[in-house]
Amino acid sequence: MKYLLIFLSLFSQIQAFAQKRFDIRIQSESRLREAIVSVPTTPPPPGGYPIVFMCHGTSGEASNFYNPVGWKELGQAENFITVFPSALVWCYLDQREDNKETHLSKFVCGDLLSQVCEKDMNALISDILFFKKIIQLISDTLKVDQNKIFMTGFSNGSSMAHKISMEATDVFSASGGSSGALHALDSTTPRSRRIPMWYMVGTRDDRYFSDLFPVELPFGGDSILIYLQGSIRRALVCQGLTEEFTKTVTPVSHIYTWNTCRTGEACAPYVFMLNKDQTHEYPNGQNHPVDAPKILWNFFNKPPAVKMTTPIRETKSSGVELVFYPNPATDFLSIKFKGLKPGPGYLKIVNGSGKVMVRQNILAEGADRVDLSGWPSGIYYAMFTSRTGSLVKLFTKV
Repeated sequence: MKYLLIFLSLFSQIQAFAQKRFDIRIQSESRLREAIVSVPTTPPPPGGYPIVFMCHGTSGEASNFYNPVGWKELGQAENFITVFPSALVWCYLDQREDNKETHLSKFVCGDLLSQVCEKDMNALISDILFFKKIIQLISDTLKVDQNKIFMTGFSNGSSMAHKISMEATDVFSASGGSSGALHALDSTTPRSRRIPMWYMVGTRDDRYFSDLFPVELPFGGDSILIYLQGSIRRALVCQGLTEEFTKTVTPVSHIYTWNTCRTGEACAPYVFMLNKDQTHEYPNGQNHPVDAPKILWNFFNKPPAVKMTTPIRETKSSGVELVFYPNPATDFLSIKFKGLKPGPGYLKIVNGSGKVMVRQNILAEGADRVDLSGWPSGIYYAMFTSRTGSLVKLFTKV
């Protein structure tokens, strides 16, 4: 009740003096937590105010992103509340500094868990619980649209936004961020539902450099998908998506959208955006031509529609047998046909979204070889038909 009264008092001042900012402090798991909240001066929409959380990166605090990123200004223009939470300081082993013991602020997600010092391991608390308490505090004071609560972030904060998409989909409806991917330690099946996710990276973001790309990530073609395939594929699996994508190209961005559900899955769209010449930063239309707040706000409210696939099940036929080897396959797949009677057979291979990859006639028993180079990893379906019978058999490309 004490925090609610403080909130009400501050909000009265905002209304009286048309101020946008006030600070809140909340006890969460016996720790004092802080956040800055920006409330628009206009009355709430009919359904209540949407809420957008903006999470800072490593070593930051709420004030670092209150002014520079443009979210609070967009909140005033679009009539939504913006929350800037502060992370706590933890001990971690900085891999960029030869595992030097470091004490800086970080949100508790895989990005921290993979480096946290042993002495802090048992002291970690939940940022998600902290976020939910902020939402409850605001909801107790103002009319909030519970179906429009979103999260974005930068670097460590972006990784936290990805974690939200796995562990807090009961509250948040979409997430997105810059310069921080879905970490392997946060890669789980969402607990209640899947929500839309957006992930952007700059070609000059030094956190992604390596011996292969020491000064700039590739902007031409689609080789960036191979370079970042680990984190992207993790997200696709967690989102229940096939690897089929559409691509939008602008002079400053390549935007990849995955929105086709794997067979039998209730998926949510995932978007990856590569921005030319963006460094390790949160683009806002001033530090880079890309205006992340406007792009993400539109995405949060109007994500791409998902496309369902027709369920395909493996079947058997007493007349024909198909043997795949190796399975899983990498560069090629050998297919051996048994029980094929005189006369032609027909082979079709499709990917998880139904796209036909191979069509060919089979004339006799024996083996055939299919070149898989350039095929995305995933599950494929071989559909074979002949006079003897028909069947569908699955194989995996890795």
